[in-house]
Amino acid sequence: MPRDFLTHDKRKAPEPLEGNIPTVVLVLTVAWGVLLLGSLPFHSRLADHDAQWWIWSCGAGVLMGLYGLWFVHRREAALRRAARTTPSADSGDRPEGSPPGAPTGENPSGGEEADAPSPPDEPGRGTASDHRR
Repeated sequence: MPRDFLTHDKRKAPEPLEGNIPTVVLVLTVAWGVLLLGSLPFHSRLADHDAQWWIWSCGAGVLMGLYGLWFVHRREAALRRAARTTPSADSGDRPEGSPPGAPTGENPSGGEEADAPSPPDEPGRGTASDHRR
């Protein structure tokens, strides 16, 4: 298991937070839309002060939010499909506390793990792949 280079393995990393991502993206997209509609009546004043980029920024926020909604809905659907097709999480093959889909740690050849990173020469001086998650 790679070392945690920030805490030096003194504490376990917390589990990632799971939130209602589509709702967050929708709320932020609506906020950008409100800002866009609120800035449109001031178009001429913004043009006089060379600040039309405010309007373009709001428009870009709306477009990126719409893309985000599309992306998040596809991701959620893919996660639901994957959850239906994967075996039960109660199979007991995984180490305790590991997420579903994590490697079981068993090697069918019976030898050491071939993909396991080699230990660093000095403490805290591992390779970049040792720190990747």
